[in-house]
Amino acid sequence: MSSLTRRTFLKLVGGVGASFALGTFTVACASPRGADAEALPDKGESFAPTVFLKIDPDGTCTMTISRSDMGQGVRTTFAMLVAEELDADWSKVKVTQAPGNSDVYGGQGTGGSSSTRTMNKTLRQVGAATRAMLVAAAAQQWKVDPSACKTEKGKVLGPSGQTLSYGELTTAAKAIPVPDLKSMKLKDRADYKIIGKATNRVDNTDVVTGKAMFGLDVHVDGMLYAACLRPPSFHGQSQQIDDSAARKVPGVVDVVPISSGVAVIGTNTWACLKGRDALKVDWSNANSGVSSETLRAALKQAVIEHKEMSGAKTLEANFELPYLAHATMEPLNAVADVRADSAEVWSGSQSPDGARDQIAEATGLSPEKVTMHTMILGGGFGRKFSNEWIGEAVNLSKHMKKPVKLLWTRECDMQHDIYRSMSEHALKAAIDAQGNPVGWSHQYLQAPGGGGGGGNYGNRTYLPYDFDNAFMRFGGISAPVPTGPWRSVEHTQIIVANECFVDEIAHAAGQDPFEFRRKHIKGDRLRKVLEMAAEKGNWGKPLPQGSGRGIACFDGYGSCIAHVVEVTVKGNQVKVDRMVAVVDVGTAINPRGVEAQVQGAFVDGISTSLKAAITVEKGGAVQNNWDGYEWARMTDVPKMEVYVADSGGGFGGMGEVGYPSGPPAIANAIFAATGKRVRKFPIKVEELV
Repeated sequence: MSSLTRRTFLKLVGGVGASFALGTFTVACASPRGADAEALPDKGESFAPTVFLKIDPDGTCTMTISRSDMGQGVRTTFAMLVAEELDADWSKVKVTQAPGNSDVYGGQGTGGSSSTRTMNKTLRQVGAATRAMLVAAAAQQWKVDPSACKTEKGKVLGPSGQTLSYGELTTAAKAIPVPDLKSMKLKDRADYKIIGKATNRVDNTDVVTGKAMFGLDVHVDGMLYAACLRPPSFHGQSQQIDDSAARKVPGVVDVVPISSGVAVIGTNTWACLKGRDALKVDWSNANSGVSSETLRAALKQAVIEHKEMSGAKTLEANFELPYLAHATMEPLNAVADVRADSAEVWSGSQSPDGARDQIAEATGLSPEKVTMHTMILGGGFGRKFSNEWIGEAVNLSKHMKKPVKLLWTRECDMQHDIYRSMSEHALKAAIDAQGNPVGWSHQYLQAPGGGGGGGNYGNRTYLPYDFDNAFMRFGGISAPVPTGPWRSVEHTQIIVANECFVDEIAHAAGQDPFEFRRKHIKGDRLRKVLEMAAEKGNWGKPLPQGSGRGIACFDGYGSCIAHVVEVTVKGNQVKVDRMVAVVDVGTAINPRGVEAQVQGAFVDGISTSLKAAITVEKGGAVQNNWDGYEWARMTDVPKMEVYVADSGGGFGGMGEVGYPSGPPAIANAIFAATGKRVRKFPIKVEELV
């Protein structure tokens, strides 16, 4: 199993792509044979000026969404962007998912909070251009100047009270030349009618009623099923396979060795799982001596002397963060149907266009012969970029000459993830006699699957504060544990350590942590968010003994956020009582979606602060399900208040933004409650210093 490097990740998500097939329309996400996923019914002569939009004679506006929706709500936000400039009737807006094809839709990598940031202008231009064509078609019929016409809620209004619905104009609009998208004048913010309104997700009802199609829901007539037995250690290989008992299980059709284990093919899932359990495999394990303890010791040895610094006072701290699994609610899965002259795959992927290319390479087919159906993802968080499970399904279908549905069990998914890396953070700071920072050194050391290596000090510190003489060193060690992007990528670790240590500097300077941050923040935008969070979070108001309030902030992905968290510590138990978050995404397309992302990210923050970690023993992951890799339950979730501070700027990202400042706000609140500092995650009260 290969690791997904940060460089590869950035390539996957960076940029829209060069080509859009204007004047054509590709029907998105064709239905699985034998299952109606997102079929688009024939409603007569439709008007489809671009690949992103189609209008039917009944007035239905179907938006084709090119990025993957893994719960972040991109299907809704993209549709809102187009509908705003189109002046569409929102009640008649539908969405469908684009297949993987960067030649048609541009880059489709979904991660790094890049979707809205990179696509918003193009999608608004699509809406504006389509609206201009509809207005021109109506003006021709009325023999008036287009500038005399207006639009609202799916209709063109003429200067003398004439009205034509968009549906009535589909035929006439097709004769209008498609204008240059870049020439379109977009609406002023004051004229928005859809953008900025709290809106339910377009597929909420379908999801809760079971109509929405996730990868696990796909069924293709005649398909077989597959489940895999994988090695107990990373990169282990089968040395000897005894499949005699497995082949006797009713429903088992075949047993197939693959590069990452042994696959059992059957007529149903149960047969595959029983057959897998009956396998006897001798595994190699070249990494039997690798454990969390050995890796942590190596990371500590990789710490070097900090840069020289002087001041009235210096302080140092080291922070330990563990490996984390993505633990998506929907484990990895794919249906593949490989034939002599074509291949179709149905799966949830964060890089469906990349998957299409991988399928073509695996089958020897040209990309034009490959159809990659992008299903709704039951969570991604960076895990579903690598597409290795799709390659497995493709190879099994090619071998069996039939459609195959491959299912990863929860245990398989958790023990063979591409984890967030373990890391060690060695920090040192100096303050002058007035309590101002005059030195900052942060050594960020990881244990990535792709290898570590040294790193020189540089001035990219990930600090939103104006600290003098601030430097950062990147480095690490080589490790056999596969690693890749996890929600918020490097910020999931760097910001946690930074914001914990900033709190310590504030206390060493004899200053309030909020006031200290406010004094040194570089940008007005983040400062206003921090101030609002302190106000809404009752900063400075006394709490009962054993309770504490913490604060932290983050600026990234074109957005900024601040958290204020209240906790109660009783014995060795930490209870998060309240979370207040203020977030500024510039222009919030859907405030309800912003709120949901902040809430979900904070649940991740509680979980990784107080409960979850992947540990390594004998070269493999110890935890294999929710009992060992514990996530926050409903009883762990506090009152959460999210305030959207809309600054009116550009369109910032959101999916990654809600996480980084949550865990340090929890850690800082624990200090306020106990007087003891957090040095290690997940937090154990008995380990506080």
